[in-house]
Amino acid sequence: MTLIIITGGIDLSVGNIMILSAMMGGMAAAGMGAAAGIIVTILTGGICGLINGIIIAKAKISEMVTTLATMYLFLGLARGISHGDSVYSYEFTNFFGNTSIAGIPLQIWIYVILAVFFIILLGKTTFGRKLYSIGLNKNATKYSGVNTDKIQILIYVICGLVCALAAFIWLGRFTSVKYDAGTSFNLKVITVVVLGGTSINGGIGDMKGTVLGTLIIATLNSGLTVLNIPIDVQTIVQGVVLMIALIAYAFVNTKARKKKIIAVPVKPI
Repeated sequence: MTLIIITGGIDLSVGNIMILSAMMGGMAAAGMGAAAGIIVTILTGGICGLINGIIIAKAKISEMVTTLATMYLFLGLARGISHGDSVYSYEFTNFFGNTSIAGIPLQIWIYVILAVFFIILLGKTTFGRKLYSIGLNKNATKYSGVNTDKIQILIYVICGLVCALAAFIWLGRFTSVKYDAGTSFNLKVITVVVLGGTSINGGIGDMKGTVLGTLIIATLNSGLTVLNIPIDVQTIVQGVVLMIALIAYAFVNTKARKKKIIAVPVKPI
């Protein structure tokens, strides 16, 4: 999601991609074995991301409209395919969801590896610089010789594949999922990225900020849960924290812009 928002885009369907991938993979594993389940899960995530990317890049439909439509599409597919029933985990997902290495859950190790990978990708590669360039000025980037359509499609496919990876973890941790289990994740993921300092307008942000945003939200959720705060109040608190972060970001950004303005003395003719 960080890569997508840096380019000025957005994806409102990530939670539904995760659950559709989990359900498709779980059903395939139940009928044809774990190997089929793994392949179907990965393919589902990649294809969903590809659909988003092609519609956005080739049909030139806005990211918000496209992913809002596909959010309902993937939700409907998950419900129709499963007939509203739960899909259950299998051995491979149990490994992802319940294994610990050196006392630390495997999903934390996966998160750290992906975070380091994307920090390097954004900060040390030409691909990362192209993403920032697209977010700052897509047309100028395109006319400079960068295939912006190809990059847009690629980052949505990457997002879909990461959703498929999350599907393994989610299904393993909770042993079963229903078609609507991932709907709340769509905005939570965006909240984490924006809270980490990535501009919703594109061109500004990094993965280190997203990691920090993840830690803030995770700590906040854990603390509120320990205090037995109702889930509706937790949601309100998250919204307030995000609003404060956005207002603070806007204030700091405005002050930074004012500092850059240089008064040029004008001599009378």
